[in-house]
Amino acid sequence: MRSAPLALLLLALAAPAAADEMVRIAVLTGQQRARLSGPGLSVQPLAEGRERAAAAGGEAEASLAGGELAVDGALAGAPAAVFRAEGPIRLGALSLPGEVEVRLGTTGLDVILALPMEDYVAAVVEAEMPLAFPPEALKAQAVAARSFALYRKLEALAEGRSWHLGATVLDQVYRGGRDPRARASVAATAGEVLALDHEPVQAFFHSACGGRTEGGGDALGKELPYLAPVRCTRCQKAPRWRWTATMDAGELGRLVGLGGPVTSARVAARSATGRAAAVAFAGGKGKVQLAGADLRQRLGWDRLPSLAFDVHLGRGGVRFEGSGSGHGAGLCQWGAAGYAREGRDYRTILAHYYRGAEVVRMY
Repeated sequence: MRSAPLALLLLALAAPAAADEMVRIAVLTGQQRARLSGPGLSVQPLAEGRERAAAAGGEAEASLAGGELAVDGALAGAPAAVFRAEGPIRLGALSLPGEVEVRLGTTGLDVILALPMEDYVAAVVEAEMPLAFPPEALKAQAVAARSFALYRKLEALAEGRSWHLGATVLDQVYRGGRDPRARASVAATAGEVLALDHEPVQAFFHSACGGRTEGGGDALGKELPYLAPVRCTRCQKAPRWRWTATMDAGELGRLVGLGGPVTSARVAARSATGRAAAVAFAGGKGKVQLAGADLRQRLGWDRLPSLAFDVHLGRGGVRFEGSGSGHGAGLCQWGAAGYAREGRDYRTILAHYYRGAEVVRMY
């Protein structure tokens, strides 16, 4: 993303109309079909002259038909259609606010939800951080989530993408939500973001660092000055402050591509903070060495909570002994809670984890 277009977009955000800043969330992407239902459901193709029509029985199905958008089997004659209801719209297990857009995407149908930024941030806080945490920790999370969302939105606008963020851990988790504690943290920090050189930062966050956060380059492949490693000694109460994960040698061998049980395992390289940058395995068909992030993805994010581990081979299988949870870059959520319990406010907490960035009100 180039700085000149981004600067122009930031100027646009400064306009008075930006008080109702909106964000577009792709709750599903690449779908072959999407079945929606809701009270009084209606649909309107986004094409000139097309009118809104009631959906029979409050249900409708959008689908791909020869590369075009169809609604209940009939071509929509438009690349997108808006579905509205008098209450929540059901989409599988999801319950969404009463207006949803289904649009042709690059790999199928994208289901897009447009909502006010502050409502979105409240939902992210509720989904991403324990709401029993102190208010100042929740405020820090709100500012981080808003910063990340605004960065992604500006990036999407510069690229011409029809939606700004996904709804999973690959961006920020969105499941809806109306908890008053999350909403209070958003109201107290309305419009505030972390910025560096007058631009919002990519405010990555994670559950618990285990004692020291990771640099952006090692954790995410993003060498960003505000994602430098910092010492954190306040996340000891995290459920995965220390953890052990044991795997069957045969299963591990299959997952890492050896074709047979693992007979040898070691950390081959470590990052500056001591996390596993590369892990070497032997057994089965020979030897293989994987980047730490690749190994964690293959084994599962929950199964291998972080890359701060040692690995041992024993009779019970392959044992990983580690600390912390998540990629380790940016805000340590359990650390933020620990600092908040000591009386630190959200601005001080954010300044600790995002060095050089400052909290500013951007809209």
